[in-house]
Amino acid sequence: MAADRRKTSQPPQYVLIVAAMLLAVVSGMAGIVQQAAELGPKVGDLVAFDPAHRAPFDSTARLTADRPQQAACVLDVATIQKSGGSLVVERRGSEPDRLYRAHWSGLRTSQDADDCGSQADLVLSRSDIDTLATAAGGFGVDHSSVLFLR
Repeated sequence: MAADRRKTSQPPQYVLIVAAMLLAVVSGMAGIVQQAAELGPKVGDLVAFDPAHRAPFDSTARLTADRPQQAACVLDVATIQKSGGSLVVERRGSEPDRLYRAHWSGLRTSQDADDCGSQADLVLSRSDIDTLATAAGGFGVDHSSVLFLR
């Protein structure tokens, strides 16, 4: 009878296993959320457009970029692919908007009056930077392994 009383006062082993698994899952999810918050362009990342190399695809994307204490300007991806230039991420904002400060250097960003010019400090979203990086063939300057689509 003493043995039966001891069994009922201890939690069943499967409850401990389930609790340990639940703790592991919650801990893993917290780690993934923390890592996801750190994803995206980092300070120093470079997007380079080389007009001598064929772009991975023709793009019709036109992005509007804010400029500190100036009017917004347009980044016409087709123009940038043809004329060349580079964009360097200089500052990464905080959540929830996480805007990036980047410096543009190149011939021109648009054929319109909304051209950013040959040098410009820009405020861009992560989506904007990702669009530009995709059109350039990726971050950095070596895009030799990029698949070209026509």
